[in-house]
Formats: sequence, C-alpha cells, structure tokens
Amino acid sequence: MDALIAGYCHYLPFSFTDIGVLELDAAMNDRGLGRSVLLAFAAGLGACDRVLVHSSTAASWTAAAAARTGVELGDKLYVVPAPRDVRLVRDPADITPPPGRATGIYNHRLYRHYGTARFTQLARRLVADAPVRLTVMDLFGTRSPERIRLDPSPERHLEELATTDGVTIASDRGDRIRYRNLLAGAHFGIAPFRPACPWSMSVIDCQAMGLPVIGPRTGWLAEHIDHELLFDTDEQAVQIAERLATDAEFYLVHAKRAHASTADLTPAVVAARYLEAIK
Repeated sequence: MDALIAGYCHYLPFSFTDIGVLELDAAMNDRGLGRSVLLAFAAGLGACDRVLVHSSTAASWTAAAAARTGVELGDKLYVVPAPRDVRLVRDPADITPPPGRATGIYNHRLYRHYGTARFTQLARRLVADAPVRLTVMDLFGTRSPERIRLDPSPERHLEELATTDGVTIASDRGDRIRYRNLLAGAHFGIAPFRPACPWSMSVIDCQAMGLPVIGPRTGWLAEHIDHELLFDTDEQAVQIAERLATDAEFYLVHAKRAHASTADLTPAVVAARYLEAIK
C-alpha cells in the first residue's frame, strides 16, 4: 500500500532541560515505564511518513529525542498547531482593565504531573500578597473509584485549593458557553507548571479571549507567552499579577498581545498548514 502515514505528537513522553538533559514525563513514567514508552514513541516516529507537532519547542524536543534513539526524521517533521475554538474568541476592543483588583483563572487538569502542588503554592501567595482572586476550574467532576485509585492527586489538590481563602472552584459542566462566560469573567490566566508542556489549549483559550496569561519560564510557555509575563519565582509572579490588576495601560497592551498571539490559529490557517504538511 502507498498510503501516507502521518503521526501527530499530541503528548510528548519527555522534555529537555535548558542544558539538554532528557527528562521523562511523569505522566507516562509510572513504575519506571517511561523508557519503554520513549522507545515505543521512537518506533512510532520511525513508522511515520510525516510527523506533526504543535510548536517549535515540540519540534526541537522531538528531533533531539529521535536523534538519541537512532530515528532519522529528515524533512518529515512539521509544526501544525491546534486551531483556536471559534466560540472562544473576543475582540480586545471589548475588554476593560480590572478596577484595581483582578481575577485570575487556572483552567488546567489538576494532576500532580501538571505541577499542581507548585501552582497551589503560588495561588496562596497571589491571593495573600496581590489584589487578586482566583478561579480554579474543576475539569473532572466526580471521577470513578477506579480512576481515583490510579491517581488520587486531582481530588487531593482540589480539596486543598477549595479550602484556600480567595480561591473559588468552578465547573463549566461540559457546557462551552458556560466555559466562555467563566473566561470572560476573569482578567488573566495562569499557565500550568508541567515541564513537558509542548502546547496548552487552555492557554490558547484564554489568549483568544484577550486574557493575558502569566506562566513559568519553561519549554513552550517561554516560546509563546510574552516575556514580560514570564516568571521564575513566586515573587516575580506576584509582581506581574499586581501590575495587571493595577496598571490599566499595561493590562490592555497585554490583552491585545494575547489575542494577537492566536491570530494564526484560525481553523482555515491551521487547515492550510496541515494540508501542506501531508501533501
């Protein structure tokens, strides 16, 4: 058969540090399985005629991992990001800056490998030291006992966050309109602390709605988020959040930049990139 085999690297089972050290992703390294997953991933790369990834960071990581496992990618690696949701797009002209107090939203899964403990630490600092309240999305609802036994971390983190003053737990209950309204009711987003994060649809959701997103200076986040909104320490994050809450000009500039960062993620543009990659 002469069918073209295209693989989309949605999740990467690894990441690379700033000094080029390969680290296995905790989500796929339970009981030491990470090396086997990495080899299976490499075998998949070798079987593909086209390899698609979300971002330049993901492309560099995938190319480096392929080289280390003896897979020749040649010219078959393409960056094809996911399209933004047309229902989650807002004109920055319709956005007003916060009135001296801002609401931040964290709309990521609460697994421990997303760095939720690190986020919880930051959440306490933000609500205590900045004019900020936080909305944390409960993306799972009630999970089955079987899933909880596999990984109880979301329930533990959710309970801890729910008892933190200044933090509100919210759910869209699977309703996209309700999700949009929750985003529209916030002033800025917070990126996850997951090291092997080659892309985050939740970050794109916020930005397409004109919400500046603050995040750790790591991986794809450092590639995509404006450098003025990146932080290395909680203290820096507090300072950025406080400025977003109190400096209207700074806020509006970054609301426009956030929206503009998703301009090339319309379905039509992404479809054209996909068709170009697989031709």
